[in-house]
Parts: sequence; C-alpha cells; structure tokens
Amino acid sequence: MLKQAIVLGSITAIVMLSLTSVTAADDVSELQAQLQRLNARLEKMESQTTRQVEKDELAKMMKEILDDAKAAPALPEWMKDLKFSGDFRFRAEHQTFQGRRGGGAGGVAVRGEAKDRNRLRMRLRFGFTKTWWDKQMEVGFRLASGNNPDPTSTNQTMTGDFDKKPVWIDLMYAKYKPNWAKGLEIAGGKVKNPFRTHTMLTWDSDINPEGIYIDYQAPFFGDFKPYGQIGFWMVNENGARTPNTTVRDTEMLSMSLGFDWKIANAVNWFFGATYYKWYNADASNGGWLGRYGADGQWASGPGGNGPNNANNYPSADFGILELTTKVGWTMDFLPTPFQKWQTWFTYVRNCKDDYSTWKNPEIPALGGIGADRHFQSDPNAYGVGVQVGENKKKNDFSLAYSFFYIEANSVVPGFSDSDIRAGGTGGNNQGHVLQATYNIDDFLTLGGAMYLTQPIHTNDNPANRNVAFPHSQDMTGTFRVDLVWKF
Repeated sequence: MLKQAIVLGSITAIVMLSLTSVTAADDVSELQAQLQRLNARLEKMESQTTRQVEKDELAKMMKEILDDAKAAPALPEWMKDLKFSGDFRFRAEHQTFQGRRGGGAGGVAVRGEAKDRNRLRMRLRFGFTKTWWDKQMEVGFRLASGNNPDPTSTNQTMTGDFDKKPVWIDLMYAKYKPNWAKGLEIAGGKVKNPFRTHTMLTWDSDINPEGIYIDYQAPFFGDFKPYGQIGFWMVNENGARTPNTTVRDTEMLSMSLGFDWKIANAVNWFFGATYYKWYNADASNGGWLGRYGADGQWASGPGGNGPNNANNYPSADFGILELTTKVGWTMDFLPTPFQKWQTWFTYVRNCKDDYSTWKNPEIPALGGIGADRHFQSDPNAYGVGVQVGENKKKNDFSLAYSFFYIEANSVVPGFSDSDIRAGGTGGNNQGHVLQATYNIDDFLTLGGAMYLTQPIHTNDNPANRNVAFPHSQDMTGTFRVDLVWKF
C-alpha cells in the first residue's frame, strides 16, 4: 500500500508540474503520453512484486520440507545401497513325440516310452544385493523355485495334488571390483554364470556354478577390450565312481581368453575361447555328468569298459574347448523394433576322450545286450543363431532363431540347456529353436517358443529294442507360451 501511495503521489506531482507549463493542445498530448509511460512502469513494478512474493513463499515451503525430512528417523545403516529384485514366470507348455518313442515293436510300449503331455509351470526368483565402498564390494543372494537335485531348472510344475512347492538357494556370492584396478573382478560362492563364451550347448541358463573366479578386462585400448578369466569350481565333493571304491572330488578348472571390440558406433564384435578341464567327472554322484547316456554312449579312461563289465562305470574324461563369436549391429533405417541385430556361432569339442571303441558294453543286468549304436568318434558340437529386436521397454519386440548340433560325447551330459535336450541327456541331439517376445510394459513380457529336436543317431538293431536305451527316438516338439513379470 505504501509503495502504491508513493507511486500515485509521484504521478500527481508530475501532473501538477506539467499543468503549469501547458498552454496548448500539443502540451496536453505530451501529458497523456507521460501518463501512459508511468502506468506501464507501475504495472511492471506490481508484476515484479508478485514474483518476489511467490519466490519467498516457495523458499519457505522448501525449508519446511527439509526440516521435516531432518526430523524423520533415518534408515538403518545396513539398508543403504540395498537393492531388491526378482521375477515371476507363468508357462503353458505342450510336448509331442513323433513316431515310436522308446522302441516298441508293433506299437507295444516298452522302456522309455513317452506320451504327449501338457504342463502348466511356474517360476519364482527373488533376492537382494548389497554394495559397500563406492560399489567396489557386492554381496548377493537369491532364492528360486525348483526341484532338487535338478540344477538345470527353476520350474515348478502344477501337479502333486495341490502340495506345497519348494524354494531353494539359487545364488549366494561375494564380488570385489576394486577402483584401483579398473576391469578386475574377483568373485566366489554360488555365482551367476561368468563364462563369456557360454551358449545353450554347454550350459543351461538356470545353472549357477559354485566356486571362485578372477576376471580381468583391460581398459587401456579404447574400444578394443581384451579379457582373461580363470576359475576353480567345486562340482561334487566326496564322490565315488562305484560303491566301496576310492572317494574322489569332482572339480573343474576353467580358463578363458577373448575380446570385445566396438568396431564402429553401430557394430560390436565378441570372440572368446574357453577350456573346461574336468577332474574325476565320473565320481560325481549327482547323476548330471552322465555315466551311460540316453543312447548308451561312454567307454574310455582308466575305469575301462569292456564286455561283461557290469560293475565298472566308465571313466568319463572331459577336456572341453568352447569357441564362441557374436556380432551385433544397428540398422537405423528399419522400423524401431527391427533395428537391433545379433548373430552368434559356437563350436565345442571334447579334447580328452577317444570314444572309438567299446561304446556300448554288454551289460549282464540287461541280459548281455549292448546298445550297439552307430557312434564312431563324436566329440564335436556347434550352434548358430540370429536375433532381431530387443526387450527393454514397453512395446519392444524380438524374434530369434537357433540351430544346434550336439554329438554324443561333445558336452557334459545334463548341463546343456534342458529345453534342447527334450528327454535326452545333452549329447546325440540336434534341432531348431524359434522364439518371439513382446514387452506389454517395461516389466511385463509375453513370449512364445517352439523347439523341434531329434537324435543324430538311432539304434536300428531289432535285437536291442527292449533295452533301457531308447530304440527309435523320433522328433520331439515343444511349444510354450510365457508371461514374465520382473520386479
């Protein structure tokens, strides 16, 4: 009010002074112009005053908010940098087995017979990670559904007369990434699969190996980043090849070299080589390394395996070389869902065993009938695939195709992807995989997949139809729909 009174008083004084000097119409016009200029200045002053009041009120409100925050109780120290994450998956699945599954003559079911099946399955995973020292140190754990002792699946099938479903420890690890050595990572425990070269041929995505590893990726060469990794893995402690024999530990040593190379803004190239050296693999009593595979393979090493040697398991000796390359690129001229592309190729060879003789021993417990397969020397496997699109945010879409060819003795039976085994043990299998995934929301996806798998070799000897090894394993078709919610 005082400011307005002063302004009005000033205007009045100016008007009075001006009247003393006006004697003509031009002077009246000049007075009107002065009044208009003064009025504009008054409006500007009032606007500035209003903005200042608003700023003062906002500052006062912010101070009250900060005072309230300081007065609120602080979070416990152990909860700082603690993150929770997880996912839930609902799956509908149908499997069909073409032809004589299991070797029946004239349609008569025998050992190994399987029918078409429909399953509803669930997966739940949830856990925490905690970091210290400017995120140099990380400790994490995760629980997951699944059925022990299967390490290749976290699925729970809807069955068992509405019984309770178990939850297991899926991850439990500590990781150190020091600031003083950029690119260095040291970790131990039950860890996420750290093998950069791994594909579905060698490792199922649900397997989290147990041991320790050191990984280093050199940061000195710009867009070219070479790496090296070494790991020691405890597979099975205190096992035995056969009952009442020497107790042994099953262990694995992994060594890997390779590089990531950003060739251009739109092109990335990865190449890596990993060697998995296994010790006393056949002493594992978990059953996942295999003794006799689905087609009766195995037969070399110190344990031997000859006719009428029913009580001696073969000494499975693994020295697996894995070579993998991946190339990713962007094509901006395509519609958004189809701009990201990636291809991959992998070759695997078991370098440590010669499976050229005594593939399938005559087993007295089975009436002296051997499996008599067609294997000669089968240590090789390869796979190739392509993916277009990605799944990171709402409305993202991806489509992927893969082909795999896994000879009988090329990989560790039971550890390759459970979906491509389709009832087998990992080896002597080939097939196609087609997948599509759509992001309904940032954290919700709908996907579908089709797996068509079949053996590379089958047994055509009619005398061996009634043995434990399947006689005529024809194509298996697996079709599924997944709804996945990440949180």
